This record gives sequence, structure tokens and C-alpha cells, in this order.
Amino acid sequence: MSTQPPVDPGLVHAHTTAAPSSVVYWAKQHYGLDIRQCHLIRRGLNDNYALSGDGARYVARLYAIRPRGEFNINFEMSLLEHLAARGVGVAAPLRALDGAACARLQFPEGPRALAIFHHAEGAPPETLDEFELTGHTLARIHVASRDYTGPASRYSLNSDHLVGRTWTHLQAYPQLGAELLDTYRQRIQNLQEELARTESGLSKVICHGDTHGFNNHVHADLAGDKKAVFFDFDDAGPGYLAYDLSVMPWSYLTRKVLMEPDELLQQRWRHYLRGYRAGGGVITEADLASLPMFLQLRHLWNLGEAVGRLHHWGTSMAPLDWLLKQIDRMDQWRKLDLRA
Repeated sequence: MSTQPPVDPGLVHAHTTAAPSSVVYWAKQHYGLDIRQCHLIRRGLNDNYALSGDGARYVARLYAIRPRGEFNINFEMSLLEHLAARGVGVAAPLRALDGAACARLQFPEGPRALAIFHHAEGAPPETLDEFELTGHTLARIHVASRDYTGPASRYSLNSDHLVGRTWTHLQAYPQLGAELLDTYRQRIQNLQEELARTESGLSKVICHGDTHGFNNHVHADLAGDKKAVFFDFDDAGPGYLAYDLSVMPWSYLTRKVLMEPDELLQQRWRHYLRGYRAGGGVITEADLASLPMFLQLRHLWNLGEAVGRLHHWGTSMAPLDWLLKQIDRMDQWRKLDLRA
């Protein structure tokens, strides 16, 4: 009779990837779902799984332990329920059998949470009318969130949240020279001071927090009418309108490794803002003028998310040679005019 070898006492679990069969079990145990198929979509900030059964499709999110602290799930789920009740295009969550916002699970690395959402049909926006529709739906999210009265967010998308922790994580990055580290310190300090000088004139909203264009799908119904649906609100919280708007052009500039918008981004950006205004959103001149600042803040936030997970992702997600180039990139973004 064979026995399993003992676990090495020196082993420390950084991150466990659950098998799809485990997610099927938990979906039945905690949500009462009869899941017939399940597969891992991707590992990232969280682990996401596609589920199908009972004639419906779902997405399960297994939250990873984050450097920022405790999960913000009660706020996230309540906000989504609030938006769905007002007919806004969001992927609504399911409540667990006991009415909780998630299922709490014990993993080798510590407690994690499982949440299940209705699947968002469609694909990320591609055409100009789809970017306009995306902006329109983002405005509806911001407007409908004004009277949200559910559980408060555990954090705000303020200066400390966006870049304060990035500085802490950079200090722990291996082989990061003192000169480059000081350059990042100065950039972060300058941006924090700039935000402090201007924030009183900036519009405040409940931000989605990650509106890069791949966290919403556009799909057409049988009549051919298109609808945008947003998902992945786990970075949501009260913050600045200009930040939520800046994430879309930031994503394009970053993916295409551009210092300034090309013609396609300019067209998409104009339609995005046109849709936002048509959806009831109000963008002030101060908001537009602050966009270059928020491009940099977003870039540093994203950088911080990567270097804060060296134990999980390794340095390949933000290698040293890449870190060396980002200050120059942000220097160019400071000069952009994104008013439209």
C-alpha cells in the first residue's frame, strides 16, 4: 500500500491554483449550482473559471490574496446588485445559499473567497460605435451609483491607493538601483503633490477602477441592438472621474507601446467621450486637463500591482529593463492633450 510522502516542512505556499473539479464542488456546495462543465480562463489578479450548467453560463472568480489587504467583496457585490436593479449593463452576481456575498475558503496560503457572476455575452469593443456604447454605459454606471447606500468600500482610489503602495513595493524589488529607486520616489511624490493641488476641482464618482476595454463586452440581441455589459468590479471604489476615463487610453498606449495617441485611438477616444456625455455623464475642463496626470497614476498603480506580487508572479511581469524605461514613457504622457 503506497502512502503519500510527507509535505516538506520548508514549503511555504505563495499561491494555489484550484482544479476545475474543486470549483464545480464549491459551486454545488455553496451556491446549489449543477455545473456540468468548468475550465480555468486565466490566472491573473484573481483566478477566473468558466462554468456552465442548468442551461446557463457563469464566471467564478477565486480571489487571490492581495497586498492591499482584505477583500472588498461586500461593497462590490452590493454595488453590482444596485446597478443591475436600475437596468445598468453589468454582470450581476449570485448570492451564496446562505445569502453571503461569497464563499469563504481556506487555502494553504490563507483564506480566499469565491464569487460567482452571470456570464457577460459578447466580446470587447472593436468598432467606433461600440466604443461610444462603452462610454455611454460607463456614464450610466457613474450616474446610477450616486444613490448607492450599501456597504462602504474598504478603500478609496486616492493618492495612497494609486501610488503610495507602489513606492513601498518598489523598495522591496531585488536589484533596483538607488538612483532609479529615487527617480520613482520623486515621480510619485510629484504626482501626489499635483493631485493634492487639483483634487478639489475634480469630479468624484464611484469608479469601476479598471475600465481598460477588456472588462466589458458588447453583444447584439436578436433584433441587432447592441448592449455593453461591464464586469470585474473588484478594483471599484470612490475616486476620480478622470481616473476612470483615463484607463481606456492608458491601456491602448501601453499595449501598443506608444508615447502619444495614434489616429485609431484618437477616433476611439472621441467616440468614447461622446458616448459618456450622451449617457448623462458630465466631464469638466478640469477633469480633461488632469488626464495626463491620471495616465501616469494609472501606470504606476499597474506597475505596483505587478511588483507587489513578486512572490506570485515573479519579476518577469515587471522586469528591471522594463522598469528602466517607464519614467521616459510617463514624461511623454505628461505633454498629451486628451481634451475632446
